[in-house]
Amino acid sequence: MSDRSPSDSPTPGETLPVAFVDASAMVALVDRNDQTHDAAVAAYHDLVAGGYRLFTTNHVVAETLELLNATVGAEIARQWLRDLRLPIYHVTEPDEQRALALVVNSRNPQGLSWADATSLVVMERFGIADAFAVDPGFLGEQL
Repeated sequence: MSDRSPSDSPTPGETLPVAFVDASAMVALVDRNDQTHDAAVAAYHDLVAGGYRLFTTNHVVAETLELLNATVGAEIARQWLRDLRLPIYHVTEPDEQRALALVVNSRNPQGLSWADATSLVVMERFGIADAFAVDPGFLGEQL
């Protein structure tokens, strides 16, 4: 994905809903043994049927690959990466600077992951409120 906003519509005047895709959702879609797999599949179908444009960031791709390696193995993780067709927004240096402030100032006892912090910054910058995530803390009490 380029430096354009993920919410840029393909034709002038057309507004399509946009949702950010978190690593937790991608892992749940791939891992049939994940307890949230069925719910993730249903949510994905609902988003597609609702006309949502989905995207993620390069940081979330890295996080997802790491999680898949640990849960379903390297072969399936590599296959997922080869088959990935989701638009990927590359986090910028200013995004990372804002994410650093979020991580350092987080009051969450478990802390805030780097991937989640950069995701929140990108979503805020582009005005995106919808996320496809099965991690209950993703948009919850992270900060």
